[in-house]
Amino acid sequence: MMTRRAILLSILLLPLTGCLNHDQPRATAEHLQSRNRVAIVVLVDAAPRVDTIALQPTRSTHGRATLAGWDARAALQPYLAERLRGKGLTIVPLDYDPADFAAVYASSTAYPDPQRINEALRARAAQAQADLLVVLYRQVERDFVGTSIENLVGYGLVRHEGLAPQAYAAVGLEAIAVDGGAVIARADGLKAVPLPDTAWSDAYATDDTVAIEDAGAKAVADALTAALQGAALAAAQEAGLSH
Repeated sequence: MMTRRAILLSILLLPLTGCLNHDQPRATAEHLQSRNRVAIVVLVDAAPRVDTIALQPTRSTHGRATLAGWDARAALQPYLAERLRGKGLTIVPLDYDPADFAAVYASSTAYPDPQRINEALRARAAQAQADLLVVLYRQVERDFVGTSIENLVGYGLVRHEGLAPQAYAAVGLEAIAVDGGAVIARADGLKAVPLPDTAWSDAYATDDTVAIEDAGAKAVADALTAALQGAALAAAQEAGLSH
């Protein structure tokens, strides 16, 4: 016979468990056999963020960076295509401009709202004769690099007061049936990668845009690429789209 404590615990856990199952559908072998022509769309921000997080939140800064030659789509799209091919899927080339789907974000720090662009995305994919869309969005997560109460948005560089700098990435992934719009898989991915101290500058402590042009630029680009690809892999594996 269950005790009152056990009954109460079961009641408290039931809504949480149901919510997790509902929010994170996973692609099955049957899904991928019937929908194996895949178009990829990458909608992460073009420019990385640069965050300094102080012990006193009012002293934290949140800026952007320009990095010569940096292309987030180029860092992600071929990598994700390789992972999907490993599951036996055929990649269908899709010509698109991320600006056409900017409505997925209500602001520069907002969570993605994929339903706002679902129909437009599927129409574009249907023209390319794809039957499955795999879309990568930026995600917003509570600080997973340190222990602050601040959010990390998308991807970029972060340095917590008293700690070494890191590159980070938070992405969301959805697999969408082109013909009906059903989301057959959804998952988030997070990744943090150490950044060499020599690639960080005190000039990055700003709420404005900073240019990264010195000898540390390659180290920054390499770390950002590793963080983005690591986050994308984590999401794809969780969604059942990668080994």
